[in-house]
Amino acid sequence: MSRPRKSDRVRPLERALHRVGEAERRLRQAAADRLGLGITDLEALLLLDESGPLAAGRIAEALVITTGAVTGLVDRLERAGWVQRTRGEADRRQVLVELAPARRDVIDAHRASRERLLVEALSGVDDATLSASIALLETAAERLLAGIATFAQPAADESTTERASDDGTRASIGSAERGRLRFVSGAPKLTMRGARIRDLYRATFDGKRPQVRVEPDGTVTFQYKGFSWLGRHDLGAELVLTSAVPWTIEIKGGVAQLDADLRDVDVRAIDITGGASECELHLPRPRGTATLRVTGGANHVVVRRPRGAAAQAVVRGGANSLAFDDQRMGSFGATARFATRGWESATDRWSIELTGGASDLSVTEE
Repeated sequence: MSRPRKSDRVRPLERALHRVGEAERRLRQAAADRLGLGITDLEALLLLDESGPLAAGRIAEALVITTGAVTGLVDRLERAGWVQRTRGEADRRQVLVELAPARRDVIDAHRASRERLLVEALSGVDDATLSASIALLETAAERLLAGIATFAQPAADESTTERASDDGTRASIGSAERGRLRFVSGAPKLTMRGARIRDLYRATFDGKRPQVRVEPDGTVTFQYKGFSWLGRHDLGAELVLTSAVPWTIEIKGGVAQLDADLRDVDVRAIDITGGASECELHLPRPRGTATLRVTGGANHVVVRRPRGAAAQAVVRGGANSLAFDDQRMGSFGATARFATRGWESATDRWSIELTGGASDLSVTEE
């Protein structure tokens, strides 16, 4: 009998790891919903419970969100009594965030429930099998973490796909029928607008330039490599996108400051993961159901849509200071939804979805 190929051996493990990860995510989401928290809020609390007092920058790095998003997150949790700010013992100038003693029992109860479920799952497993399983999972985790960077690396043969200028400041539109803008390692200060230009995009940069990759299908990828841009104010990018093709925009790793005037561009989707802070977006008139999604928390965000355009805003994980047209709310937990009259039946509309909590959010007409 021939031995199975390595790929055949790995697939069951991949599926098992995926199921464990999905189960863990759902368990945390259920716990967050029960406590009236966003999933990122709960992850921050679990981090503080495990690590002890941390500076805001350390929390941002651990949760892979922006420092601006952390500020809103900590403000929100502090007002709700979950955390408190303290001074560092070694350096009294340093401000640390710690889990509030009065809420520690709630976090302990969550961990105890999770531990009980695992104990039940392992009731029939002997110590040797358990030790071997732990070693396998630890090795798999180390290798997967070591391989994260390779997913953002350009392909080996760039000669057939690279269409950007040598310094990445522009690219011809070629035969592209749509554009896809990607920031794969977060974005510092970012300015965007649309214009009737013959290039696919044009860019100017402040500070260290990101690596730029342009593909024939209109995908433009920017990556800041070799350092953390969190807290950096000397980095920035200003982009002009052609109005000749429709666009989708993806920012992974969060954005610290965003000024986007997209009224002259056909934008089908905007997806920001890792949090957003200090943002102002002018949205274009939608075609079909256009989406704006922010995951990981939003802090000081203003969204302006064309007058008369149908829109809904769904905020999951609570918010502080939320305005949707003439509707205003202070603090609330769990999930809230606002919509213009006739949104459900509108053919062209904006769906604005924020997950992980929001602080100082405004969605209004121009």
